[in-house]
Amino acid sequence: MGIVVWVYPRVFIAMLLIAAVVVEVIHHWYAGIGQYFPWALVFLSGVFRAGVPEWRKWWRFIQEHLGWMGVFVLYFAGMVVSTFMGIHLSTSIRYVLGVPAVLLVSVVIIPWSIHNRLINFPTILRIIAVTGVIVAIAGGVAAIGYHSGFPVPVGHHILLAWQWPFANKNTFGMLLTFAFPAAFYLALDQNEDSLVRMLWFVASVLLLVGVALSYSRSSWIASLIGIVMFVTFYYGKRGFFSILGIGVVLLGALIAKTGIHKWELLWKKGLNGRIVLWKAGLKALNHHWVWGVGPGNSPLALKPFVPHIFVGLTPSDSILRSTVELGIVGLLFWLVFIGVGMIGLLTRYPWRRSNWEDNALFSVMLASLAQQMVESILIGGVSFGDFFFTVLLGIAWYRVWVVPKNRKAWSHNTPRGSVSQRIPSRRI
Repeated sequence: MGIVVWVYPRVFIAMLLIAAVVVEVIHHWYAGIGQYFPWALVFLSGVFRAGVPEWRKWWRFIQEHLGWMGVFVLYFAGMVVSTFMGIHLSTSIRYVLGVPAVLLVSVVIIPWSIHNRLINFPTILRIIAVTGVIVAIAGGVAAIGYHSGFPVPVGHHILLAWQWPFANKNTFGMLLTFAFPAAFYLALDQNEDSLVRMLWFVASVLLLVGVALSYSRSSWIASLIGIVMFVTFYYGKRGFFSILGIGVVLLGALIAKTGIHKWELLWKKGLNGRIVLWKAGLKALNHHWVWGVGPGNSPLALKPFVPHIFVGLTPSDSILRSTVELGIVGLLFWLVFIGVGMIGLLTRYPWRRSNWEDNALFSVMLASLAQQMVESILIGGVSFGDFFFTVLLGIAWYRVWVVPKNRKAWSHNTPRGSVSQRIPSRRI
């Protein structure tokens, strides 16, 4: 992948997104530091291939927008302090080493590329959606063709959840929580050709099947939230009630086919394991409230408070994980990041048809946040859940802090009634 980026530098961002998925795939076979090599090689190849001229442009972009980028720098500084105040130094150092690279990509390189029209947000959605389609097909082939999958008891039946190559149905579902809404949004994008939109519709149907057969309940709920929010903004009440009607019909057909009793066991005790982890996370905060136990150390911190079967797991909630690992300081940063990003996007009126991208960005972030209530994502990580969300967060901050200034400067510098003023601006 690094060689591909060196030869074709324009695929740098695409390869970073794909490499983040590869990291998670490797993790389930090998959890050592070597799992990060694909992402690190892509990053180093892209940065060194860019060379000094591009580095200078990135530096100028940082200087121009140091105000909002400085918040992310302070976040990293807090992680460094948490590393040395934590309970296991080597684990935290290993984790923190990659955070500056992730933040550089998410907060500088991608916003700079969007700013200079080298890439746009729909392209990022396309990469995520296509990656999801490929993994969904792989999971389907493995489950149907090779009977490989996580056994899920549904009533009196044992069904195989689509999961390969993650060997974890929730991780598979997390990827599709990004990919399924992304494909659905692209299918509704009026700027695409009708044939392309049809292909995205087919892709969204395939991803819907993948989400359903992952048997990841958090992914079902999160994907639905993302879709409903986008359609509500895009079509208003008519869209909301249409989605609601379709959902009721599909649910009725499912119940008529299988019987409601077959799904009781699937939902029963759904949060029992996570509740154990949440309670353990709160206990682990004892004496570590301010700076936490250190980045990456939550599994070790939870170990004394969980049964053996849960050893090695994180708190299974992003807010709680940020608090356990980074303390109250990390929690405050998390709240600032999310608050500024989400509320800022709402101030850009995402319900207007012309603001399709703000709508899509807000909706997919909301879907991810819904899943983060029962899944662990830490801002600044290399694995795809952490990395994808950090990228979306960086784009959100860019759109909130930079884009309005660009538009104001453009309107002030353009004489009233001039030809250029009457030409619609390109989407940012």
